[in-house]
Formats: sequence, C-alpha cells, structure tokens
Amino acid sequence: MKKGAFKYIIILGVFAFVTTSCGNAGEMAEVPSPVKEEHEGKGSGSATFETFGTAEAPGADKQTEEPAEKITVEGDAEAIEWLDFETAIDRNKEEKKFIFIDMYTDWCSWCKKMDGSTFKDPSVINYIDQNFYAVKLNPETEIAIAYKEVLYEQKVFNGKKMNELAVNLMDSKISFPSFVILNKREVKRGVIKGYQNSNQLLLALKRYVE
Repeated sequence: MKKGAFKYIIILGVFAFVTTSCGNAGEMAEVPSPVKEEHEGKGSGSATFETFGTAEAPGADKQTEEPAEKITVEGDAEAIEWLDFETAIDRNKEEKKFIFIDMYTDWCSWCKKMDGSTFKDPSVINYIDQNFYAVKLNPETEIAIAYKEVLYEQKVFNGKKMNELAVNLMDSKISFPSFVILNKREVKRGVIKGYQNSNQLLLALKRYVE
C-alpha cells in the first residue's frame, strides 16, 4: 500500500466520517434505555458507521445461534402489515404490543433480500402479526416524524442527511439492515443488526417477547 493511501485511511479513521454497513453481524441486544425525547437542536449532529470493501460485514460467520429444528408459528396472517412509525404508536395506544422497526435503505441489498425471503416466511409473518406492530423506517427519509410532542426532522450527521429519530433509535451507530425493538411502553429494548434468516430472526424476537 502506498504511503499516501495509508495516511488517507488514518485520517478517515481519526475524523470518523459517517458511512453505513450492510450485512450480517448477528444479534446485538443493548441495555434497555428510553427513546430520547429531547430535541437535539437544528445544527449538525454526529453519528458513526463502518465501511466495508465487500457486501458482507465482518462477523457474518458469527450469526445468531439457531435452534436445531426450524421454528414454526401457526396463524392466519398472509403478509406482514407494515406501518409508518406514527401509525404504529397510535395503534399501540389502543392495543399494547411490542414494536418492530425495520431500518432499511433503498440501496441496501441485504434489506431487499430479507424482504424477499425472511419477511415472506409464514412463521415470521404470523409471529410478528401476533406480537408486534411492524414499522418500515428509512433513516434517509425527508419526511419529519412526530413523537411525544417532538418533531424529528432530517438533519446532517457528519455530512450525511438522516432523520433524528432513526439516529437516536440506533444510538448514532448506523448500519443496515438493523431492527429496533420497543416494548409495549415504547421503551427501546435492543437492536438486532445484520441480515437474519427466518430462524435467526424468530429466535431473536422470542428473546424479547418471551
């Protein structure tokens, strides 16, 4: 590697420019913490993310441990009912459920792969239908999101435009796909990161629900 290129990589590391990852990093449950409710101001914020030279993130070989047999969930649901964040919160006022938030982008190939496989699995569909309100949230959206009397807008985080609420929910550690789990009181319980097949996702979700 040329010295100039090496110095450039070091500079990038020092300044921690925001990027995104797209791949499988297994489940990374975090310590329960409430969603931030205070407004962060109208200036620029900061967020961290990782870049990879391939489409697969480091740790892809350390996937969520799977049970010996395929998890099966019976039910009548034929497809996941995807909601926007505000609709899910409104529904939760009427009937309490966990909230499953799919953080995706239009360019994330692993996100699209899950849409075409994991989220088409009947057991995944029925388990989410029975226990969760399912939300699709694109952090790059320009649409403001109202939550608990705060309007979360698109802001600049280390040079990249993202919605404040999405950045808060991922604790400013951006990667795709990521799945945020809120409990019935809308308190964040954890984040599942990276591509998940049906069994991996079901096992991870059961840990929060059961």
